[in-house]
Amino acid sequence: MADIIDEAMAAIALTEGAEVAAIRSKLSRPGCSICENCGELIPAARRKLLPSVTTCVTCQEIVEFRERTGQKL
Repeated sequence: MADIIDEAMAAIALTEGAEVAAIRSKLSRPGCSICENCGELIPAARRKLLPSVTTCVTCQEIVEFRERTGQKL
């Protein structure tokens, strides 16, 4: 049983590490102005207010609506 738990913990650590690396990669791209969801331009005012933003307003609203209503992304 301990082996299964150890394997699961190792898998979780790898997944979390990959997620952190992906986020760091996105944050290290200064001036990224394209929405990662739809490919549209993220307005300069939004990027200035939220420098680490990766989505346009419309896509962010969709994500937040789905989170509020419990819909899967």
